[in-house]
Amino acid sequence: MGGYDGGQAEYLRVPYANVGPRIVPENLSDEQVLFLTDILPTSYWGVENGGVKKGDIVVVLGCGPVGLLTQKWAALMGADRIIAVDNLNYRLEHARKYNKVEVINFDDYDNTGEYIKEITHGGADVVIDCVGMDGEMSSVEKIETLLKIQGGSKSALEIASQAVRKGGTISVVGVYGARYNNFPFGDFFSRNVTLKMGQCPAHSYIDRILEMIIKNEFDATDIITHRMSLTEGEKAYELFDQKLDSCIKVVLRP
Repeated sequence: MGGYDGGQAEYLRVPYANVGPRIVPENLSDEQVLFLTDILPTSYWGVENGGVKKGDIVVVLGCGPVGLLTQKWAALMGADRIIAVDNLNYRLEHARKYNKVEVINFDDYDNTGEYIKEITHGGADVVIDCVGMDGEMSSVEKIETLLKIQGGSKSALEIASQAVRKGGTISVVGVYGARYNNFPFGDFFSRNVTLKMGQCPAHSYIDRILEMIIKNEFDATDIITHRMSLTEGEKAYELFDQKLDSCIKVVLRP
């Protein structure tokens, strides 16, 4: 979004190189600090932007890398109950095993949002959408997206609109596309729900998270399920994109 191409290219332009880079202590491994470039700040910001505090009930939509780290941050910020939602059982099992959270497979329910409202006795204090437009699309949404009259799936937002309590907050870190038909604006309005969203200002969070890693207060390396050589890059992308071999996060090494 900053006008610079090449995030996945052979060569990468680094604007403001006198500002962005950080010195990493020699005693830290590459894997410990690798995610400071993106998903660690994003997940932290999503929890902070949602205003998660001690005693809160927090629902995290999506158990991909960002969702799993979001669950960790929510626990660190004092959330009393964390519910993770996804439809891939291997990701839900990872969330249960490593993050000690409750898990819900949304394929098991006709209306996942209403189910969450029921088991939380009125809804979550904070719902964090780590899915975005890549969520499951209805048949109508698929057609509308092909015709460029829909910006992708809004299934996560629809679950969030029902799962959040009156006066609660929805924090959106998942990426969304263009404009959306049948957006549940009325649901948010009628229940005094606060929507907060956007792109994480990652550089504002790098130093504080790095300090936590140095002090062994936070570890994100459990999300790494595959370690592969750079020459296997094409296969690695396929595993991640197609969600094969229980893939959550791939680290490529030269």
